[in-house]
Amino acid sequence: MVEKNLGYWHWFSEGSGGKPGFRRLLNSWAAVHIAIGFLVALLVKLNLTACADTVLLPLAGILVALSFAWVGNAHALMQTPEIEELAKHHRGGFIEYAYVFQTAILAILGALIAWGLAGLSVFDDRWPTTSHPLTYLLVKTSLFALCSLTIRECWHVVLGSQLMLIVRRHVKAEGNDASG
Repeated sequence: MVEKNLGYWHWFSEGSGGKPGFRRLLNSWAAVHIAIGFLVALLVKLNLTACADTVLLPLAGILVALSFAWVGNAHALMQTPEIEELAKHHRGGFIEYAYVFQTAILAILGALIAWGLAGLSVFDDRWPTTSHPLTYLLVKTSLFALCSLTIRECWHVVLGSQLMLIVRRHVKAEGNDASG
């Protein structure tokens, strides 16, 4: 029973005292991502294969590398006594800190897989194809919305890591002031 409650998918669907993990992706920002996806889908006249090959797959590689580097930094910070102390006062506990970063990586990898399928011409050659313009626009919108979400998640990985660094320093300074 304990193992299930500590598992990622349990946290993702139900949370660990705070909100469920999926709410980090499906929140009020989802409308912004969909709007961005729709606007870009209307503006970009290239088919999805060309979009994936030209810009998005190389960009995704950069975003994955950037996020993995910062997640490594965050994991090192999470092992400090200051962040462990901070986690005691967080509704979701320490689990929340660890799994938030994993959720960002999940979102990035999901977008990379979806754009990989586009790069392999699945949407242009199999389904929905450009002969079904409304469905194709929906898929194109979804893919660009995923791109927007991925950029936001990458930013949150960097921002979260930096914030943990700042908070750690602040907690450490308060500890030194209290003992000195």
